[in-house]
Amino acid sequence: MILITVTDVQTAEGSKGKFLITVKLSTGQHEEVRTFLVFRYYLKNGIFHGEPPAVGDFLGADTFEALEFAESCSNAAVKAVSLLAFGDNTAKKLSDKLRQKGFSRDAAAEAVRFCVEKRYIDEEDQLKRLMELLCEKKKYGVRRIRQEVWQKGFSEDVLKAHFEENAAELDFDAAVYDRVKRLGKDAFSTPEQKKKHVSSLLRYGFSMDEINGALKQLHLDTVDDYDDGIDE
Repeated sequence: MILITVTDVQTAEGSKGKFLITVKLSTGQHEEVRTFLVFRYYLKNGIFHGEPPAVGDFLGADTFEALEFAESCSNAAVKAVSLLAFGDNTAKKLSDKLRQKGFSRDAAAEAVRFCVEKRYIDEEDQLKRLMELLCEKKKYGVRRIRQEVWQKGFSEDVLKAHFEENAAELDFDAAVYDRVKRLGKDAFSTPEQKKKHVSSLLRYGFSMDEINGALKQLHLDTVDDYDDGIDE
């Protein structure tokens, strides 16, 4: 039988939200001392009810296992915050990265939950900014943007609630016109060339209505430019 005794509890240096909990495991013939760094967050959400065990407490096997898991979650949360410092991540993407770093599925999930609750991950804001970037900078249409954000791992609930709303605020007509203007009127001068470039624009996610509108505007702008160059 293993006797597990709490021998020391300290607040981690520089943080009231972390504890260093030291325990002694004794079998009578052998002793082992282990120290756990644990977030208060995981004590609050576990069997400890928000507070660390007290010095002198005896821990049962289930409680000790919960302490080990709380430390694993805390380590995963530290790594998650570190990863987020390098750029945006969706909850799924962050979880995948933590799994690749060797954390268990459950510990990764708990670390992600911590980041979401602390607003370190805000998928609604990330989705809006990414969609704006893809339309305004990358010059993508709505169908291509839908593919791109799906591949980023945004939650289905966030996409259902906000994709169409965000898309309605984007100027896809301006995006497709920028692409058409860059190609120039001559790029559409023969049926073969027009078919080629229209197919490309469709792959960028634009509708035929948007493409035809851009081509019509290009024609009007070209006529205006020609008229402006005629001497009266």
